Amino acid sequence: MSMSIPLFSPFPYKLPSYPPELLLLSLFPLLLLLRPCVCMETSLCLAAGNVTGDVCKEKLCSCTEVEGDLHVDCEKKGFTSLQRFSAPTSQFYHLFLHGNSLTRLFPNEFANFYNAVSLHMENNGLHEIVPGAFLGLQLVKRLHINNNKIKSFRKQTFLGLDDLEYLQADFNLLRDIDPGAFRDLNKLEVLILNDNLISVLPANVFQYVPITHLDLRGNRLKTLPYEDVLEQIPGIAEILLEDNPWDCTCDLLSLKEWLENIPKNALIGRVVCEAPTRLQGKDLNETTERELCRKNRVDSSLAAPPAEEETCDPGPIPTPFKVQGKEDPATPGSVPHGGTKIPVNWQIKTRPTVASSVLSAKGKSSTSTPCPATCTCHQIPGGFKVNCNEGNISSLVDLKPKPANVHELFLRGNKIHTIRKSHFVDYRKLNLLDLGNNNIATMENNTFKNLLELVWLYMDNNYLDILSREKFNGLQNLEYLNMEFNVIQLIMPGTFNAMPKLRVLILNNNLLRSLPVDVFAGVSLSKLSIHNNYFLFLPVAGVLDQLTSITQIDLHDNPWDCKCPIVPFKQWVEMLRPKVMMSDLRCETPEEFFKEDFESLSNEAICPQLKVLPTLTSAHKNSTGLAETGTHSNSYLETSRVSISVLVPGLLLVFVTSAFTVVGMLVFILRNRKRSKRRDANSSASEINSLQTVCDSSYWHNGPYNTDGAHRVYDCGSHSLSD
Repeated sequence: MSMSIPLFSPFPYKLPSYPPELLLLSLFPLLLLLRPCVCMETSLCLAAGNVTGDVCKEKLCSCTEVEGDLHVDCEKKGFTSLQRFSAPTSQFYHLFLHGNSLTRLFPNEFANFYNAVSLHMENNGLHEIVPGAFLGLQLVKRLHINNNKIKSFRKQTFLGLDDLEYLQADFNLLRDIDPGAFRDLNKLEVLILNDNLISVLPANVFQYVPITHLDLRGNRLKTLPYEDVLEQIPGIAEILLEDNPWDCTCDLLSLKEWLENIPKNALIGRVVCEAPTRLQGKDLNETTERELCRKNRVDSSLAAPPAEEETCDPGPIPTPFKVQGKEDPATPGSVPHGGTKIPVNWQIKTRPTVASSVLSAKGKSSTSTPCPATCTCHQIPGGFKVNCNEGNISSLVDLKPKPANVHELFLRGNKIHTIRKSHFVDYRKLNLLDLGNNNIATMENNTFKNLLELVWLYMDNNYLDILSREKFNGLQNLEYLNMEFNVIQLIMPGTFNAMPKLRVLILNNNLLRSLPVDVFAGVSLSKLSIHNNYFLFLPVAGVLDQLTSITQIDLHDNPWDCKCPIVPFKQWVEMLRPKVMMSDLRCETPEEFFKEDFESLSNEAICPQLKVLPTLTSAHKNSTGLAETGTHSNSYLETSRVSISVLVPGLLLVFVTSAFTVVGMLVFILRNRKRSKRRDANSSASEINSLQTVCDSSYWHNGPYNTDGAHRVYDCGSHSLSD
């Protein structure tokens, strides 16, 4: 049965039961006629149904002409999503969205902003871009997503940005870049990725991308391969590589040769060696092939673990330290399969770990001790060494069958993102734990509470951002803690109090800007690394003055602000030179001192206010005997600090003393009043007796006694003894 009935009939005909899909297809052309829409893709037109207002017509944003270009300024409007807004459809415009709360971008987020030619999204707290978010922005040539919290670029993250020429993504938390992240950007010329957490660029990341300007400053790059990376940017005109911890070994030879063959002046800044120690601080272009390829360390895959009484430190230190200017000798030991290396100059004694038998995942020993799949197990004195490095493990629960009596556990290079207290219940005898180079962002409180015998802990190259005491409870015997290459921004007061035996602390290459008071109280650190953070200065009182046992400290590559507050810190550094400080400290600000070694500057040059108090400063130094004791005054702007354990008893003593003083004064006053009354009574009686004597005397006559002047006049007739 068929009926010819208009789709929108004014009469109450009953429509036949057509399939819903057919009705939608019938309505779709009419919807397009009722609402004009320039459709790049079908999804864009569908998204238009969510639009509630034009940001310009409804004056949600400031829309002004600047030199003939329309600027749609939606700064700090509190936007959390854009799918219900639109912008002018009749002209091109620059879209400014910085300072909003666009923390996540979902597919078709900008479907209604298809006439935008540039997009600014700075300071939004943006941490995730779902592939397809930029669909519809075919006209955008410049994209600014800097100063956010983006951690990764996935494949097709930039899908839809067909005309993009300029991408700025600096000052994020970017660490992982998919090889196909930029593959859709066939017109991209400028790529700004400085000040992120990038430690490696994947192969073919620049394939089909015509990069001419590349900024990789302030990342965590140790090497940059020519094959499949540098060879894919032959048109490079400008590249910036400063402030990376370059490992000047044979692997960096290809970068050195490539830099020598690119156009002159294309390299902006320097490529400075961070490691090995013998080349630290040296410019890469000043090194030779022989220096780079020198075999000064044993092959980690062949070296035996450290034996008893060997000096060792089981950890990958990307910035080895010098010992009194001497070169590091060969490393005496490490773990198999490229595990944690042990620089000789960070010394911790350990028991022997020479393997007496090996258990693989594919077999068992004569004692039938279980060994987890993808791991190898070595029997050592005290238990077993279990090596699960790069085993594609996402949780410690995946270690099955669960190993017994584990003495050393290596889990480096896996995909672990969370560690919990329950994960370590059966590892009470653990002496060494390596969790480096995972994706750990969550560490529960009391995670290590059962690891009372743990001495070495590696948590480097993860995503931890806050450290607190509760996270390290139970580590009463820990001596070595490596937390480098995380995103640590805050250390809570008392964090290290849970580790009273801590001697070596590695915190370099994080996002630290300050340290809390008493952060090192109760801890006898001998070695501390906090280079490549964001310290402007460090307070002496309550922080640095607690490092009484320090033998090596590395503070370089922080943006030191060479103004008055840094003077006490400068004096402290000068006191420690040259054996303790590992490298020069250079000013970042103010501009007049840029890149100057602040030890070469006088205190008066840094802080002109000090010139007006030379006598006071010198008198203070002499009176306190600072020259004799070898300590420096924290004179200028260093806040006086008194511990609460001293302050409370002191205040109590002052209160009690004051109370006794007041009581004593009251007693004294009362006694004086009594004495005064007695004196007055005696004086009156004496005066009366004296007067009586005078009146009775035959010398006086019965008339009054008068004298000239201001003398007293006694009239004996007017006084009666009875008065």
